[in-house]
Amino acid sequence: MAGSRPSRFAVGSRVTTLDSVALAQHRGGTLADVLAARTPVYIKSYGPGQLASISFRGTAAQHTAVLWHGFNIGLPTLGQSDFALLPVVGITQVSVQHGPAGAIYGSGAVGGTVLLSSPVRWGAGLRMAAQAEAGSFGLGAGQAEGSFSNQQLALRTEVSYREARNDFAYPLPEGNRVVWRRNPNSALRQRSLAQDASLRVGTTGEVQAAVWLTHSERQLQPTIGANNDEARQYDRSRRFLLGYRHRASQRHESNVRAAWFEDVLDYGLGDTDASKSRVRTTQLQTDHTFTFKPHLSLRIGGEAQRFAAQVQGYGDAARITEHRFSGFGLLRYDPAPTLRLTLNVRQALLPGRRPPLTPTVGAEWQLARSARQVVVAKASVSRSYRAPTLNERYWRPGGRPDLLPENSLGYEAGLRQELTPIGQPRLSLQTELTAYHQLIHDWVQWTPGPGGIWSPRNLRQVRARGAEASTRLDWQAPGSRYSLATGLSYAFTQSVKLRGTTTDVDPVGQQLPYVPQHSAAFTTQHTWRGWQAGTTLTFTGFRFTDASATTFLPSYTLVNASAGYTLRKDQAWTLTLLAQGYNLTNLMYQSYAYRAMPLRSAALSLRVAWR
Repeated sequence: MAGSRPSRFAVGSRVTTLDSVALAQHRGGTLADVLAARTPVYIKSYGPGQLASISFRGTAAQHTAVLWHGFNIGLPTLGQSDFALLPVVGITQVSVQHGPAGAIYGSGAVGGTVLLSSPVRWGAGLRMAAQAEAGSFGLGAGQAEGSFSNQQLALRTEVSYREARNDFAYPLPEGNRVVWRRNPNSALRQRSLAQDASLRVGTTGEVQAAVWLTHSERQLQPTIGANNDEARQYDRSRRFLLGYRHRASQRHESNVRAAWFEDVLDYGLGDTDASKSRVRTTQLQTDHTFTFKPHLSLRIGGEAQRFAAQVQGYGDAARITEHRFSGFGLLRYDPAPTLRLTLNVRQALLPGRRPPLTPTVGAEWQLARSARQVVVAKASVSRSYRAPTLNERYWRPGGRPDLLPENSLGYEAGLRQELTPIGQPRLSLQTELTAYHQLIHDWVQWTPGPGGIWSPRNLRQVRARGAEASTRLDWQAPGSRYSLATGLSYAFTQSVKLRGTTTDVDPVGQQLPYVPQHSAAFTTQHTWRGWQAGTTLTFTGFRFTDASATTFLPSYTLVNASAGYTLRKDQAWTLTLLAQGYNLTNLMYQSYAYRAMPLRSAALSLRVAWR
């Protein structure tokens, strides 16, 4: 629902948006594939189809909020999302907001936020498409989608299927020789269904409904050299949303929305069920926007969450119910055509604890503007928080119901330039540079205690600072059907522990494990007539694998490429054949220690679309 988007109040923050064109190259994949290829954000992967977690600006996976149509879908037990379980099918736009944004998005938006949405295209008519894909290591995937929209009703349905054996070979040093091993116990099978519907009610109302069902069965890849324990994991998520937007006039707009999620995670060894969990989440959101003048608006609202968890690991209290609430206010003021300001604030209420007030102040100032160039300076200051997860509070033994919420204070500033040179109306260049500094207090760390029992504690203060740079060039050759789109992004990240408690034995001043100081991504996309070709190059710097910074994984650069042809008939039918190659340099690397990754591989897809 366009009226409910909070991006209007995210002034001063760095935001990267991947639209349907960028997602098209990854239709058969997951969000882990998209973010790893299109952004410098670090994705830590345990292997193809295995757990894939995210690290924003030197923070942990729990410090990234993932929102679907405005609702947080992070697993309440773990406090994070597995991006390998989130298919691209089901969403048409991904927005990545870097840095803390707790006032807008709530708990977990400490390092960054990933926003998943499917904006409605009114009046697009009827469209249909189907795709089949096959590739290395037993990869097989299929997708079908259909959509219809006029000026009153919009419908969209997508289904997908994906499976792979992932039985690739990898080299293993043994003494003075190298032997090749076949990757065991790594097969996966995933299915998903997405359904969106929007209905305009009269001239002032709009009803939205959405369903997103995902189902995954996967074997858990053992570490290199370890015995195969035949571990497996079953994940199922059911997500339902219903909302209503009412625009009484140009000055007043109200939203009421409700969502219900069920997340199942079952873990087993061989034929034994080692752990089972089921969490049902109910969320309610309401807000009202006052538009006093075109340059002054205020949004106030509240959110309520209810978690009902049934987890074997919680011991006698295997069934847990928890309620959380928050209220917020978002103010946008543009005192001049060249100046935009926001002031946002949120207060959350948690069981037994109240997180600090989380305000955000943002500003954007247009330094220069001409017919061919716009230069904007931006800055923001934001406080954010992360509520303790259900596992951190209730796991037995070791859970700590008295854990404090983590909280952070972050600063960022930067410049953004948009350039269209004179005489080149079909050429545009967008460049952005951002520097940031963030302190995270009461960072939760699991440590061994008396009797060897691991328990979470508020142990440390962490400082994350660095810089991000990106540029994008789009060019359409005059008098030709050739076009070029290319992008380059780079991130420098320094994340260290400044201090801890007496029970925290990890040293201070060292780069945190699995936080690369340098990462970069470079993409190109060429089109000429019906032909297309693209390349993706990603660089990940070395990463320490322990807190004392004595062992590390070397840096690596991955090169992927694609080539395809689209045949058009009668301006309605299109047939696209696309070949994709991965790790073309046949590089042996590890994203996570002792987890094998595939060497060179390929996939071939065929897509048929109508209109």
